[in-house]
Amino acid sequence: MPMPDTNAPSPGANYSLKEEIRAYWSSRAATFDQQVGHAIKSDAELAAFQALLRQAFGAAPLDVLDLACGTGEITRGLLSLGHKVTAIDFSEDMLARARAKHGDRARILSGDAEHLLDDDESYDALVTRHLVWTLTDPPAAFAEWFRVLRPGGKLLVIDGDWINRSWFQNLINRTATWLRERSGGAAHTADREAFDSITQRFFFRDGLSYERLSAMLREAGFARIEPADYRQVVRAQQRNAALHDALRLVSSTRFALVATKA
Repeated sequence: MPMPDTNAPSPGANYSLKEEIRAYWSSRAATFDQQVGHAIKSDAELAAFQALLRQAFGAAPLDVLDLACGTGEITRGLLSLGHKVTAIDFSEDMLARARAKHGDRARILSGDAEHLLDDDESYDALVTRHLVWTLTDPPAAFAEWFRVLRPGGKLLVIDGDWINRSWFQNLINRTATWLRERSGGAAHTADREAFDSITQRFFFRDGLSYERLSAMLREAGFARIEPADYRQVVRAQQRNAALHDALRLVSSTRFALVATKA
């Protein structure tokens, strides 16, 4: 008889982690938009997001699902182009802010991006920003995203590798931290210990790359996978940012990709 795997997660471990993730991001909701790269801060940044969304999805209007919408900033970009938007998040604190911004212009719901309640082939397009790196079960999530897309539908993923940095990126990050402290600024006040604890248990705890994500999306059934130009967004964000924030925007590897359901 084979010995039990003592390193395997207990039946409730995944649920427990997801509840910790929910609690962490809920604690960040009140100040989330204050951190660089979260809220859309200028007309130039909105225009850059609009260009990215047009590149990914083509002309509006489409039925679009914004996965893990947070405070509703990507929803804002989608609505500005005339798309019909459903937005989900599993933090009620984040959703409250998204609803305050958009009212009834978008369908904003509580939901788990890894276990969708939508019917098959419900959407023309899906978009997610800074969600994939936090997933506890990416294969399950990707299968769900594939399921709810209509044939020919597009998935836009905006994400990055927030774990691994080159020596040059480490230098930029240290410089950004020094400049922030010198100017009297401070990092967000969320519990760093809680953040470190949950990130060490993410599926992508060793880092997320364009190549790794592309391979997993192909395994999930997505056909053509192409890079999208996220640099235009970062450049627009840098224009209105303090120097330490402008540096922080390039201290990690950020990317966007578009995957198509055949």
